[in-house]
Amino acid sequence: MLKRKSDSIRGSRQRGVAVIIVAVSMLALIPIVGLAIDGGMAFVVRTRLSAAMDAAALAAGRGINLDNTVALAQAQALTQATNFFNANFPPGYLNTETTNRVLNATFTVNNGSNGKPNGVLTISLTGSVVTPTYFMKYIGNLAGVNSLTISASGTTTRRNLVMELVLDKSFSMGSRTTSGIPSGIGTTSCDAMVYSTILFTKYFSPYDSLGEISFDATATDDYTSTTTWYGTGSSSIANKIGAITCQSNTNTTAALYKAYHDIIAVNEPLAQNVIVLFTDGVPNAVNATFPIRTQIDTRVGPATSPKVTTPIGSANVTNCANNSTIVNGVDSPSNVCVSMPVCTTTAGNVSGVITQTSGFDVNSGSRGAFYQMITGDSPSTPTSVPSACPSSNDAFTSQTIAYIPDSDYFGNSMHGPSNAGSTLLWDGWLYQVNSHTAPNGTPITSGNSATKNLGDYFSPNYPVGTKTPSGEYTTFNSNFFASGTPYAGKFRPDLDNAIGVASMNSATNMAATIRADSTYNITIDTVYLQGNQGDPVDRSFLQIVTNQPNIEPILYDPSAAAYANPYYQNTEQQGLWMATATTLQLESMFQQIASSLLRISQ
Repeated sequence: MLKRKSDSIRGSRQRGVAVIIVAVSMLALIPIVGLAIDGGMAFVVRTRLSAAMDAAALAAGRGINLDNTVALAQAQALTQATNFFNANFPPGYLNTETTNRVLNATFTVNNGSNGKPNGVLTISLTGSVVTPTYFMKYIGNLAGVNSLTISASGTTTRRNLVMELVLDKSFSMGSRTTSGIPSGIGTTSCDAMVYSTILFTKYFSPYDSLGEISFDATATDDYTSTTTWYGTGSSSIANKIGAITCQSNTNTTAALYKAYHDIIAVNEPLAQNVIVLFTDGVPNAVNATFPIRTQIDTRVGPATSPKVTTPIGSANVTNCANNSTIVNGVDSPSNVCVSMPVCTTTAGNVSGVITQTSGFDVNSGSRGAFYQMITGDSPSTPTSVPSACPSSNDAFTSQTIAYIPDSDYFGNSMHGPSNAGSTLLWDGWLYQVNSHTAPNGTPITSGNSATKNLGDYFSPNYPVGTKTPSGEYTTFNSNFFASGTPYAGKFRPDLDNAIGVASMNSATNMAATIRADSTYNITIDTVYLQGNQGDPVDRSFLQIVTNQPNIEPILYDPSAAAYANPYYQNTEQQGLWMATATTLQLESMFQQIASSLLRISQ
């Protein structure tokens, strides 16, 4: 087919126009492509920078614990963040400049709706690097833009700690061989506790609130919770712990109560709220409002000196305390007096603390009274005793007060938790039976014993009308007054054993109340120096307090099988239960608790 000349001319013109259009388009396309390349590189840099900032923020959250003033802790946090930033985005990475790298941090303690700190610290990081441009610096109005500053941020939140240290300073811990802040673990349990807990506090941040309570027969708030606890000066928590001396009995319930309310007073519900309890034995102090005894019944009273030698059946023996009748007539510390007269017929109440002082046996040992519950708290001193009645020790617990009430001063039941069926924990418990010895080679603190009495239930150990293994006569097969007596069914204040049982029950119930608080979600961790000196050891008490799902064997009875904790609550915090028989392991155990708390707080 023949083409016309005009068609050929028109085609040539169109091709010429196309070349011009392409040439003109390239003037616009090349900058666009250049911008896309520079923008793409900037996007890659920013993506990698964001990842590095996230890692740096997490590192800052951990680094906040590495020093003990706010300024130094913030500096440590920024140092740790910088190290992680440089590791994840090294100088020169992706051809960025090795200088002009910026990293800044801000630390914000968050407030709740009430305008007060809620326990959460936010650490915000901002960082920037400089990346070169490849095309933009040659293009029009962008000519001369040789580099871009790329910025990114990272944020982490840290749950601050509100922690109460609760430290057993009872007599069984031994006396301090040093004073003040110790330089080493020392030779007694009291020394070792002081040394290990001071080291323990050094793991935490000045954003954390720390307080300390010590307890013997009375709980004492040695150090009110604050974030300025650090250092070794007179205002530091270390100084207060270093001043502890060990004496008297073991009022675990009052100490837990005080720790709980100190945490509430700090009022940071989103913080990691925790009580760390150190103890070497079972509780043996009852906090209560006791009814005055106004009726004669059959109860134990201490024999006076000299002891009588007349046999059973000699009524109204005059040298038995307060004209009581002696039950065991042999000349020994096991003399038991019953049917003690009342010291007043006027009804009333008296508030304070009674203790098991030495020995848990139903026919021996001694009792202490009358103590303050919490130093400085109401009642500031034990309420007054009727003038005609004894006001201290065995005579008070036997003659002045009628019984141990069903609830303690803080509202805790004196009976075992009831959610495990009909058997109430420890209500029928008997101390100083069921002896066990730790395996050979077990490290035991000097002054302690490798053999301990773990306890058991009254039946079948002490049926009515039999003798104890040491030959003492007993008519007791319960911690309660018998039916048909004026105070039937009530815990007996005249039995050391019953005081220990009521104490352990109330402490267990106090711990359950603390853990059940869904506002503060408090965790209870414990370090248990098992059975220091001659005190009995209990397998389950602190495992229940810390809400363990299973009750594990202890070293004094390693052959025993584990069993499910009938009081375990899967909706409540589970703490750590650490147990040892030697002070040499205390530092390590406190380190394990610190590691757990720091991991949770991040």
